[in-house]
Amino acid sequence: MAKKEKKCDEGAPGWMVTYGDMMSLLLTFFILIVSFSSIQMSEYQKAMGSLKGALGVLKYKQSAVKLSPKKMIQLKGFKNTSAGTKVHDIQTYIQKHNLADSISVEMTKNGIMIRMMNPILFDLGKAKLKKRGLPLLNKIIGLANSFPNRIRVEGHTDDLPIHTPEFPSNWELSAIRAINVIHYFQDIGNINPKRLYYAGYGSNKPLVPNISEKNRAKNRRVEIYLENVSQQEIKANPKLYGFSAFRAQAMRKSEKSSL
Repeated sequence: MAKKEKKCDEGAPGWMVTYGDMMSLLLTFFILIVSFSSIQMSEYQKAMGSLKGALGVLKYKQSAVKLSPKKMIQLKGFKNTSAGTKVHDIQTYIQKHNLADSISVEMTKNGIMIRMMNPILFDLGKAKLKKRGLPLLNKIIGLANSFPNRIRVEGHTDDLPIHTPEFPSNWELSAIRAINVIHYFQDIGNINPKRLYYAGYGSNKPLVPNISEKNRAKNRRVEIYLENVSQQEIKANPKLYGFSAFRAQAMRKSEKSSL
């Protein structure tokens, strides 16, 4: 009589599967520990508390990791002054209306720069100011009247050619856009025209390469510079700037702090 062949068990024993699962979980846990090693301990504890609670391991206090808001620029020598307050108001307006992708405010070595992308001020291929951008221009006028400066308005376009009776090229389009902003400052803001000047750069100073529509949209912009003014220039042109003693003191502090 032939002997029965023994059947071979297929697969690993049950205890080995459990052991493998446990080792995989431990490996994942330690990878998570390493990935959090470069962040702040407080943020790590919040994240770990959420993880433990989700897995049912430990009781935890629910918390959320909040992103800090974009840091607002500070004006040296103008703390608690009208100028500093108005810069803060402009940045608050931008955040309140979710315009951070279209408008930016930066402090440069030459003064304050406010960059406005085309959808805010102008339609594509047009130079007429849109009503949407007027409230922000009004706030910039208030800032310009807070301390003495020249105001330079730059117009920029993308590299797509334009050839219309009104705008034979991008040169004219960028220049007329800047001029219209200057007219608004003079007519509505009553800013001394001697403080205003403009430049039309066409497509010659792109922020990013004109390789996509997204990039071209970034290059279609107007930049407004509220330039710094030296004490010597203020003394030489007191009627132009109408500079009060209080503002002069703030400017002196600003110049000392920059040395």
